[in-house]
Amino acid sequence: MSEDGKPAPGVPTTDRVKGIFTRIAPAYDLFNILSSFGIDRLWRRSTVRLARVDDRSVVLDLAAGTGDLTMAFARLGKPASILSTDFVPEMLNVGERKAAAYDGPTKIEFEVADAQDLPFDDGRFDIATVAFGVRNLPDRSANFREVRRVLKPGGRYVILEFTRPPNPLVRWLYHRYLHAVIPALGGLLTGDRPSFQYLNDSIRAFPPQLALASELRAAGFTRVAWHNLTFGIVAVHIAEV
Repeated sequence: MSEDGKPAPGVPTTDRVKGIFTRIAPAYDLFNILSSFGIDRLWRRSTVRLARVDDRSVVLDLAAGTGDLTMAFARLGKPASILSTDFVPEMLNVGERKAAAYDGPTKIEFEVADAQDLPFDDGRFDIATVAFGVRNLPDRSANFREVRRVLKPGGRYVILEFTRPPNPLVRWLYHRYLHAVIPALGGLLTGDRPSFQYLNDSIRAFPPQLALASELRAAGFTRVAWHNLTFGIVAVHIAEV
């Protein structure tokens, strides 16, 4: 907390995160496309490939937001089923509209759920996924414990998240872009610049690749690895139970 009692920049709290994503839900997809120049679609495609799903896989998508990763798994991975969850109903409502147009083999369901306190039985899922949501969890360790609990033995947790480019020049350019463009673009699209300032701050405050891998190992995951994408602007971490 800062001296005025407000959360420090980039630090997630339940009220802060829920309020932000409730407000920006209608413009969130457009913001993602514009801010990433459309590369976010390639990141999700890589995540599906690295998750190694098959037609028997039972998938849990956490902090699923507007359902873009859910739909990428359905269209590209074609698992048996996907349960798409988020604790902001306004975001899930957007995802449900996308799923209504899907006519493939994967069963897609939606449920409001907190990724830190999952209302599911032990060992229910083969794969758990999350895209750009782990950094918005006030208690990552609780999320890791819950994911380990609901995964089957041998199951995998697949995390797509912004991270720290290893090249100093790329990192400097990237951080300048975050500072100059993200709050301005978000404010232009939604009129809510402070929410996007938080998103900028949260990216810069998030642990880099090795540190996140260490957190996953400390939570009991094994065979933790990561794959940098787009010069390390984002990474896909894979952790097995």
